[in-house]
Amino acid sequence: MTDQIDGEAALESARLRLEPLTPRHAPSLFAALSDPRIYTYIPQDPPADLAWLAQRYQRLAARRSPDGAELWLNWAVRRQPQGEYIGVVQATVAAGLPAYLAYMFAPEFWGAGYAREACARVLDLLFGAGQIARAHAEVDTRNQASWGLLERLGFQRTAVRPAADFFKGGWSDEYTYELAAAAWRSRPR
Repeated sequence: MTDQIDGEAALESARLRLEPLTPRHAPSLFAALSDPRIYTYIPQDPPADLAWLAQRYQRLAARRSPDGAELWLNWAVRRQPQGEYIGVVQATVAAGLPAYLAYMFAPEFWGAGYAREACARVLDLLFGAGQIARAHAEVDTRNQASWGLLERLGFQRTAVRPAADFFKGGWSDEYTYELAAAAWRSRPR
């Protein structure tokens, strides 16, 4: 099922280059992804140090889960022509399940359409393979910017999970969003 999705391919869009994530990206992304504002609504903290981030990227560079059941697609997002790295986009794909989409961008690039552009390019890849029927995303209900992005991409809110996770001293309610490949392909361009 996932054999037709090339996790090693660099992806291009009008203003961005998405490069398959490797440990060599850690130095370029460390500062951008160390801002605590990124982690307000997710159960993660900023990377502890550069070595920790490089190790994480080394695991993700395998492009598959240890049991081989999931395809891990991760890209470092680079702004063009400036060349600076501004965030990451990831998709997790497993047979018979919707592809799971996630993203993180440096705050100084929020609101400029970069996350939408990068996610759209990844969705083009996922749905273009013809074997992914749906994409899925989960977002904290308080993160209006993130669920707004999903809605601009065409995702539909399908559920709310009260007390979905406990982190940073409190409970997080989460929205579940889904996007059908057919809806993506038929959207106005």
